[in-house]
Amino acid sequence: MQIKDINGLEIINNEKINSQFLSTINNDLNKECKTYFGNFFLDSFNYFPITEENYTFKDHFSWGNTYKYENFYSQKFIDNFYVKKNNFSKFSNAFVLGSSVSDNYYRNIITFLPRLFFIDDKEINLVLHRNSSNRFRELIKQILKQLNVKVKKFIYLDDDFYYFENSKMPQFFNNSFSIKILNKILSKNISDKKNKLYLSRQNSNYRNLINEGDIIDNLKDLDFEILDANNISIKEQIAKFSEASVVVGPTSSSLANIIFCSPGTNVIEIIPRYQFEYENELKSRYSEICNEIGLNYFSIEADPIEKNKIPNNVTKYIAPKVLDESNYYKDLLVEKNKFKQLVNNY
Repeated sequence: MQIKDINGLEIINNEKINSQFLSTINNDLNKECKTYFGNFFLDSFNYFPITEENYTFKDHFSWGNTYKYENFYSQKFIDNFYVKKNNFSKFSNAFVLGSSVSDNYYRNIITFLPRLFFIDDKEINLVLHRNSSNRFRELIKQILKQLNVKVKKFIYLDDDFYYFENSKMPQFFNNSFSIKILNKILSKNISDKKNKLYLSRQNSNYRNLINEGDIIDNLKDLDFEILDANNISIKEQIAKFSEASVVVGPTSSSLANIIFCSPGTNVIEIIPRYQFEYENELKSRYSEICNEIGLNYFSIEADPIEKNKIPNNVTKYIAPKVLDESNYYKDLLVEKNKFKQLVNNY
């Protein structure tokens, strides 16, 4: 038996399938969200539901690089799925928000969080990955409190497949919409922008700026605040970025916070030397955010420095070939005078 994908038009034209999709409208955003309601199987990496009738819905539940979904239709996957599916752990009456299996901040904020604003229940059992940070969980609690939604309990998933009964799964939105709604709902609309922020990645697993000490003195002379986003709450990050006139930093998930900046903010990204087609989505992440909400984007390329060892919690989710060849997973060395010349303009 095969797994069949049902596209958006087919959903509309099939009365039975269409009845399994609830429509939730956020009037403030003037946007509709389609939520699947019923019984389905789900993996905790892609959050790609497979119904009991062996249907999938790529039009509603795809995000990121779409090539990964080809696996779900391969014979190897199908054979393995049918052998194991009756033994999957089961949850009932759940709302599947989900979160990044590696607790990636960019992915949690851009891909998963926006769907939170389309809950029409007053009480829910909320599903997240167990690896989600306490900071992300706290932000979710704060938002749901403002939405008058009570979380009866959190359900935490490990790296596995699960069976959900009588549960809800909201669609994923494209990046453009996600960026705009987060900026509209969560940014603070500060009229007097004065903060200059430099985002440090020191002590990160990879992509550290190894000559950061050489440029920090210059940044401090220009009244930059040196910020390690890991040391403050997401609520505090939102406030700081809402007030920023300039944001500078190496490529990192913390740069996703520029979605909370006001139009006209200057963003300077220190980027690795990209070489491969599979890096295109990483390469355009933050320039895309800037284009969507009217920020001024600039970049400066840094030289890659070989990293001796990548921690196991990183290598677990990334192909060895990519770790070996991509500069995205190496440390960086930025040319000091070139960097100083660019930053001094702001």
